Amino acid sequence: MNFKRTLLATTLKASLLFSSLQVIYAEQEPAEPFYPVIEELKSSNHLFAQYQQDVQNSNRSYFKGQKPEIFFYKYKTKQDETLISIASRCSIRQDTLATLNSFSESKMPIAGKTILLPSSDGLYIPLKPDNSFEVLLANENSEFIDETTVTVAYGGRTFYFLPQKKFSSSLRAYFLNPGMSMPLEKSVLTSAYGMRVSPISGKWKMHRGIDLAAARGSKILACREGFVKHAVEGNPVYGNYVIIRHPNGMESLYAHMDSITVAKDQKVVTGQKLGTVGMTGLTTGPHLHFEVTQNGSSLNPENYLKK
Repeated sequence: MNFKRTLLATTLKASLLFSSLQVIYAEQEPAEPFYPVIEELKSSNHLFAQYQQDVQNSNRSYFKGQKPEIFFYKYKTKQDETLISIASRCSIRQDTLATLNSFSESKMPIAGKTILLPSSDGLYIPLKPDNSFEVLLANENSEFIDETTVTVAYGGRTFYFLPQKKFSSSLRAYFLNPGMSMPLEKSVLTSAYGMRVSPISGKWKMHRGIDLAAARGSKILACREGFVKHAVEGNPVYGNYVIIRHPNGMESLYAHMDSITVAKDQKVVTGQKLGTVGMTGLTTGPHLHFEVTQNGSSLNPENYLKK
């Protein structure tokens, strides 16, 4: 067992060193090292028991002012598990798991995802930030990154590791409540999400979004950062509409627009103008029909919008 453990540690060290060299000398992301897979977070599982020992050894080393060895294990999350429950079970901070596994929200669904479990607490800063949260994370911690900083390869990405660092208050607030901004500066809710009598057909049917009445020509704003998935004109139902693809499988739709000011595949940030309010398609007056979906499933936008 000691021989296997020594061999594993040597392999991981060599892989991390190789990853660091690739970051410096190549443009492509480094190859991902081998990470042992934990099947269950139970002490009866020998790999999880070893992982728990690694975490204890790491904490003990930091307490003594020593630099610990860092080991990583893969784990596929179960249906009823959350980031908080896994962090508690593994005795590793939530911000450590979140940054290493590219989770920008505390409520992000993680069931069935394969994540990486590190043996040491700290923040993992992506070499190439992918969203507003990661940009904020990188900017706040850039002064702590130098040529001696350890790098880790996982999920096709490279991370700098800052031992024992924690979320700042602003990062924690962003992580706990990212939400969505209102797509209009001024509006009146005229039709809620759910079953209703359609004003067009007069039939009882599901309304998969909310209707926000506003003056024609009012600016329509991106509720959250993302990429333009569709920018369509002349649809018989939605008229002119835009769909934005956000992180974590979420999408937002803006319909009945008078004009569109973004293009397909364009990156947008929260609050960026997408177009203007109109009454194109099937509508009885100027308003914005706004929808939110996650992985194709319809959601009530009012549960996600910041009032």
